[in-house]
Amino acid sequence: MLYKLIFSSITTLLILEMSNLLEIQAEHKNTLINKFCIASLKSKLDFKDAQKIDEISHFTCECFLEKFNSGNSIKDSRIYCKNKTADKYNL
Repeated sequence: MLYKLIFSSITTLLILEMSNLLEIQAEHKNTLINKFCIASLKSKLDFKDAQKIDEISHFTCECFLEKFNSGNSIKDSRIYCKNKTADKYNL
């Protein structure tokens, strides 16, 4: 009886640790995508104001990750956020 309790406790802990690991991996993936997105936008935007470039690129990339993670395709997420950014910042 005690062995069953110990076994089920260890199994539960392992499952919880595995789910935490998967969440950390997903967060790391999003961070990398966000960094590449921001770097790509900064290289394409031609503004003299560095703060404006940072603001626009962060807004656009956060929008992209949100749309993509909600199930939209890369292409649809990119187009939607490009248009949303253009409207917000009058580009």
